[in-house]
Amino acid sequence: MTKLIKRDSKIIRAVPFMVLVIFIFTSYQFYIDIKNNANSKLQTEFLLKSQEFKTLIKHRMLAYEHVLHGAKGLFASSNFIDRDEFKIYVNALDLNIMFPGIQGVGFSKIVPADTKDDFIGKVRSEGFSSFDITPKYKRDFYTTILYLEPFDDRNKRAFGYDMYSNPTRQKAMAASRDMSMAVISGKVTLLQEYKKDVQAGFLMYLPVFKNKTKNITLEQRRKNILGWVYAPFRMSDLMHSLKGYEDSEFDIEIYDENIIKEKYLMYDSYASNKASLFYTQIELDVAGREWGVLIKSTPEFEKNLDISKAELVLIFGIIFSVFLFYIIQQLITGKEYAENLANKMNEKLIISKNILKNLNTTLEKRVEDKTRELQKSNYALEEYVSNLEVLNLKLTKAKEEAMQAAQARSNFISGISHELRTPLNAIINFTDQVIEDFDEMLVDEELQVDTQKFLQRVIVNSRHLLQLINDLLEFTKAEAGKMDYKIEEYNLNEIMKMAYNNTASLLNGTEVKFNLMLSEKPLIAHVDSRRLLQILLNLLSNAIKFTQKGFIELRIFEKESGIFIEVEDTGKGIPLDKQKIIFEPFMQVNSTDNGTGLGLGLAKRMCKDMDIDISLTSVEGKGTTFILFIKDKA
Repeated sequence: MTKLIKRDSKIIRAVPFMVLVIFIFTSYQFYIDIKNNANSKLQTEFLLKSQEFKTLIKHRMLAYEHVLHGAKGLFASSNFIDRDEFKIYVNALDLNIMFPGIQGVGFSKIVPADTKDDFIGKVRSEGFSSFDITPKYKRDFYTTILYLEPFDDRNKRAFGYDMYSNPTRQKAMAASRDMSMAVISGKVTLLQEYKKDVQAGFLMYLPVFKNKTKNITLEQRRKNILGWVYAPFRMSDLMHSLKGYEDSEFDIEIYDENIIKEKYLMYDSYASNKASLFYTQIELDVAGREWGVLIKSTPEFEKNLDISKAELVLIFGIIFSVFLFYIIQQLITGKEYAENLANKMNEKLIISKNILKNLNTTLEKRVEDKTRELQKSNYALEEYVSNLEVLNLKLTKAKEEAMQAAQARSNFISGISHELRTPLNAIINFTDQVIEDFDEMLVDEELQVDTQKFLQRVIVNSRHLLQLINDLLEFTKAEAGKMDYKIEEYNLNEIMKMAYNNTASLLNGTEVKFNLMLSEKPLIAHVDSRRLLQILLNLLSNAIKFTQKGFIELRIFEKESGIFIEVEDTGKGIPLDKQKIIFEPFMQVNSTDNGTGLGLGLAKRMCKDMDIDISLTSVEGKGTTFILFIKDKA
């Protein structure tokens, strides 16, 4: 009996320590769970911002590629572009404002070996007495930087340089010529670099072929190559021009060929050897070149990790465990004292057993309470996992939308290239025909009539080409936030009349009736009359384009809530699935429709800037109504 009492006494003495260990362990598990939750949230934010940076640099490089396509179009528009014309064109681009980060735009011309001396003499006669093609060793043909704007002190260092003599530049130039596309070079040191502030650089090339030549096959492209339009980039200058990327919370490193080694490092925004809490590597395909983008968190970002709640749970858990340990220890000590006093009294032993039983019951209840708390934590964890799945679905949707936007932009580039070439080719061909038949035309009246028709078609195509260019310029201004507005009180009836008069003649000879319904009294509102007229002309132009019979009606009326302008047609209508995206840039109802896909996007942007609501109702096959709601009545 004595041995049994001693054994029970040892077990009882161990109870406070067991309780202390269990509660401290439970508190520590809560601490770990809450800390991991905070870490996961911050990691999700880090990954989202990393994807934003990838999208930012891809869009910027695509914009630079568009600049080179514009320069290529300049050479396609004429058999010879002189230095002044090239300078005027590049100055019009306003590179520092519209395309920050680009070092310049140039043209590298191919010079056969047997014409080298004549070519050098001609350039020197233009006022460049020290001009020469460098390096000077003999080769089958030469390329030389002939034009480079802006022609400042830094860019003058590259004047006359044969980029094809450098293996890295030659590889990119040859690939650009053979594939007839924009290609960027590997990591190089530009000739524009001085001894101080030397940066890694690269160049983007786009081939220019001889006019009126077919360049479908590889052999044709190599035979007809005239040179390259190109742009040099200093890597640090390029990165500093990206709005929103410069954040002390991120360390951004860019490596050529996606090889993470010091030799291939092109840019590093935060030089530090300290290990980062978050890290991701992104592959970036830019104009035929693969870059590796290494993004790491800095201490500035990592300080957003809030584990104060976890630490608070741990501290209070430990305090509570120690307090509970002290209470149980005191109970057990009091019990042992009572047993010593009672000694061999069976009654005291029974009482002590009852106390121990009650204590066990209390402990079991508390264990059950902690079990319920753990279950609640599990439910919270399951909810967090569910939220992560929802976030993953959102990311997937965002990726799909980004791919759709990229496809739309690609379709736009393809479409606008065709739209620009078609009227331009027509203008060139008709003008050539007029020049060829000029002498006969002076005496042949029938030929004079044909010539007049040719010139009318030249005017039509020129106006179409001008409209395309105007749409592109307006879209460029909208994206850059450069659209100007002159808001003033104006009688909307007058704007309606101008819109009607400018478009009514387009329906002459058709089966479509054009109705204009004005208000009996002047309707005055605060608007930019020029921009509102531009919006109405765009809507009416679309209505005329897609309405073959029935009517088109332009009407205005007033309600208590504001002024309404509606453009209704009985055309082919807009499918329901296209109505949600019809106001997005580069979006068209049908890929075969003529136009840039910018008109409604620009109209939407201008309405937003003037606080005008624009909406539509449409039934496919029956017609469409566009509605402008103007709240700001004078």
